[in-house]
Amino acid sequence: MKKIILLFSFYLLSINFISAQQMQRQRIKLLKTSFITDAINLTPKEAEEFWPIYNLYTKKIQRLKINNETSFKTEVRIAGGIDYITENQAQKLIDNSLKIEQQITDAKISMVNELSTVISGKKILLLKKAERSFNRKMLQELGKRRRMQGQ
Repeated sequence: MKKIILLFSFYLLSINFISAQQMQRQRIKLLKTSFITDAINLTPKEAEEFWPIYNLYTKKIQRLKINNETSFKTEVRIAGGIDYITENQAQKLIDNSLKIEQQITDAKISMVNELSTVISGKKILLLKKAERSFNRKMLQELGKRRRMQGQ
């Protein structure tokens, strides 16, 4: 009976933790949307056309980056660590990583091409600047929170 109660408690805590993470991701996504919209001064019409394109490519790029990282970590772990990877395996990892990086670059080019039909080139440059600024602010906030937890 104790095992069942313990497992059930663990299950509830896991669900709560996952739910909190999803809410945090949603909150960050909303903050990013607001930040970018303000930074590039999108009109309502532009925003209506911009966000579906931007979200589609952002998800694709994020998925490619995660696949690249996961693939690398998995291969290294299977080999027993970087010290145990053969030169042939290392070259395959590099080739695969470069292939994925090319797919990421291709997705970025496609995104810019599609966005250029919706917003001006100047706003696309402002978008790149806004993305960097938002990421920098998020990293600074994360650093602050970690420092506060460490005190």
